[in-house]
Amino acid sequence: MKLHRKKIHRSLILGSAAFIAFLCFLLSIQAYLSYSKSLYKRYDDKLSTILDYITNQTDIDDLYQCTLTGQKSEKYAKTQTLLNGMVDDFQLFYLYSLFTRNDTIFNICSATSKEERDRGEEDMKLLEPTTAYQPEEVQKYTAAINKNETSFFEEDSDYGAAYTACKPYVTSTGVHFGVLCADISIEDLHKTVNNYIIYNIMLTLILGMLFGLLLIFWLRHNVTGPIQELERSARHFAEKSHNKKTPDELVFDAPNIHTDNEVESLSNAISQMSNDMRNYVQGILTAEEQARAAKQQAAGMTQLAFKDALTHVNSKVAYEKMKENLQDSINKEKAEFAIVMIDVNNLKAINDNYGHDCGDKYIFGSCHIICGIYKHSPVYRIGGDEFLVLLRNSDYENRDALLKETEEAFKKSMNDTSVEPWERYSAAFGMSEYQKGDDVDAVFKRADENMYQYKVELKKRLGEEGPR
Repeated sequence: MKLHRKKIHRSLILGSAAFIAFLCFLLSIQAYLSYSKSLYKRYDDKLSTILDYITNQTDIDDLYQCTLTGQKSEKYAKTQTLLNGMVDDFQLFYLYSLFTRNDTIFNICSATSKEERDRGEEDMKLLEPTTAYQPEEVQKYTAAINKNETSFFEEDSDYGAAYTACKPYVTSTGVHFGVLCADISIEDLHKTVNNYIIYNIMLTLILGMLFGLLLIFWLRHNVTGPIQELERSARHFAEKSHNKKTPDELVFDAPNIHTDNEVESLSNAISQMSNDMRNYVQGILTAEEQARAAKQQAAGMTQLAFKDALTHVNSKVAYEKMKENLQDSINKEKAEFAIVMIDVNNLKAINDNYGHDCGDKYIFGSCHIICGIYKHSPVYRIGGDEFLVLLRNSDYENRDALLKETEEAFKKSMNDTSVEPWERYSAAFGMSEYQKGDDVDAVFKRADENMYQYKVELKKRLGEEGPR
């Protein structure tokens, strides 16, 4: 029997491993998205608070006039000081304000950190242009200036990844002329997110492995193990019962399964099915044996019905069956036959004078003479002292000679005074050939009439009452 290459237990292990890996992937993505969103929300809140505070401390209209005139005011100087202090207090990358013109960025007021001041760097000049930004970055700032809310985006610089918040400068008359920006390093954010994701992946893998081991243990005890035992028992049963001839050899060795679930029910069902199959096969064999015996009995009864018990020639039942076949030949226009009717004489006198045992011997001896002459033709005993011979083929061709031989044989036996009276056989006979248009009964009737005519002539020749 072919064994499957894919073991169910191995398939479950691989399936569990694939499920755990897929679960880790999904949970990692979910954790990354949710945790990143949470951290970015904190950064958004921090930067928004900083920008709100600065804009509340800044005279926006005065700053707007400074950008128009290119001259710093006293309030501008206070704004510069505020930005310089804020960039150090909140450990910002940059804190600056700018506006854009024709794909160029111009400084409004940018903070200088203490470290930069210690190195001797000075504050950027008002309206100082810079070409350090790429066109797509300039477009981001331009879009932020024209918005009515704070914008957030990430950007990479030579100093590392930064997260930028941009709040537009809007005058009291509603003019958007620049934007206040705060940059904060997000390298720590990325590290935190990555560490969190790694932690979640490891935790998910460990929990998944524990869950997988528990699942595999449970499945092995309740599902796969019992199924493997059941498969081994079924395979052993199939191999053991192959080409077996007797139902007693069809025995299913049920495995010891007590899972109290569908597997145990399946095992019990297979065991019951095996017993039912064995009983069914036994019933079929018993029925076949009974049918065979009945058939043999019926055949024997048929044989008895078709044979005469005394003479062992064909019976009247056989003659009736023969008539059907003979009539079928007539209907097909393939008939060529003759019938000889033979009536044994003096049977009543033998029975009356010597008893029925001698009468039976008388019938049997007469039949022996008939069968000896018509060796190639079926002989039928159709009455107590009446016999019929169906002549076909060679006996049909020699019918006249055989009829003459019959007459001489009975005449010789009848005149033999050296034997007992019941051994002196006498008979009358008549023959008739099939003629076109006849049926079987017509041929039989003519043969019977010819036999009766012969009986009358024999009576006259003997000069007595004649045979009966």
